[in-house]
Amino acid sequence: MKTLAVGTAILAAAAIAFAGGDVWKTKSMDQWTDKDIIEILTTSPWAKAGVVPQGASTRPAGMTQSTGSTGIAGSKSDISHTAAGAAPGQNGASDKEDSAAANDASYSIFWWSSRTIRAASERRAVLKGTVTETEAEKTVSNVPDDYMVLVQGTNMQIFQHRGEQAFEKAAYLQLKKTKEKVYPSKVAFLKTADGSVNGAIFYFPKKSASGEPTIAPDEKEIDFYLQMGGAKLITYFDPRKMVDSKGEDL
Repeated sequence: MKTLAVGTAILAAAAIAFAGGDVWKTKSMDQWTDKDIIEILTTSPWAKAGVVPQGASTRPAGMTQSTGSTGIAGSKSDISHTAAGAAPGQNGASDKEDSAAANDASYSIFWWSSRTIRAASERRAVLKGTVTETEAEKTVSNVPDDYMVLVQGTNMQIFQHRGEQAFEKAAYLQLKKTKEKVYPSKVAFLKTADGSVNGAIFYFPKKSASGEPTIAPDEKEIDFYLQMGGAKLITYFDPRKMVDSKGEDL
């Protein structure tokens, strides 16, 4: 009887630990609720919500949750890979105005190539009835060729006016172990039906020119930098925590 009681207690403790674990580890995609999706898109290791522009020498918190929401574009919104093309000063906006708008905004930054983040976006679309379970699972199963970082803000004016190519040299990842900087191979905007930019995806190569992995398996921190006129976004990701039920998820 004593052995049975001990065994029952262990099972009960395990059940409690499982129930209280991270939803991306304890529940399959088709079980995620709206609450689970919000948790993934705001507090998971792949999401940095409420990030505000920082000075180059300031270490950002990066994890502060915004009281508002910039949302997240569903994969079906990724319809434009064409530069907006407008130069600074067009559409009635000056460099100074664009920079001021960027400085006053807050941003959500997602490690978009993660299957967890993409699954959350697809699951939200399923719950809204815009895609089927089968379509969502198929989309998530496609492994991106690049590491992808999605930036969305409460004001995307500077992106709208300057176009994709203007940001190809404005962002980079920096690896803590080697201090190496990895620059994006391209930038693609997400747009709403009316053509407004509501997200910018930065594509970073998974391998260097020599064929070596750009992010080593033992990397401890990946810093993300983005210059937007006079404003600079700085946040970081910890690949050691970016793990779901299937393992490493970058």
